[in-house]
Amino acid sequence: MIGGGPYIIEFKQSAKSDLVELEKFIVEDCLAPLTAKRRLADLNNRLDWLEKYAELPAIDFNLSYQYGLLVRTIPYGKKMAIIYTVEDEMVYILRIMPQSMIVY
Repeated sequence: MIGGGPYIIEFKQSAKSDLVELEKFIVEDCLAPLTAKRRLADLNNRLDWLEKYAELPAIDFNLSYQYGLLVRTIPYGKKMAIIYTVEDEMVYILRIMPQSMIVY
């Protein structure tokens, strides 16, 4: 869990798996460890923002069927997205994936 603002961030297992797969793909398949570091830095910046402003992005009703009624998405980096939900002071990161893979 990450905390430092009004919200506490928790990664669900699916999001943890997404991060592992993303890093593995960038480092091993693309042979670009510096790109992997930049992507993780972009993600950390976005998580810092979510700790303070998680409820600002609108609820994405198009993804409700897959991820639940109050799901939100936020882009990070050049082509990635964080899919998450907010419950009280908790932000649950559900998935981290390329924006192009989000199916509505």
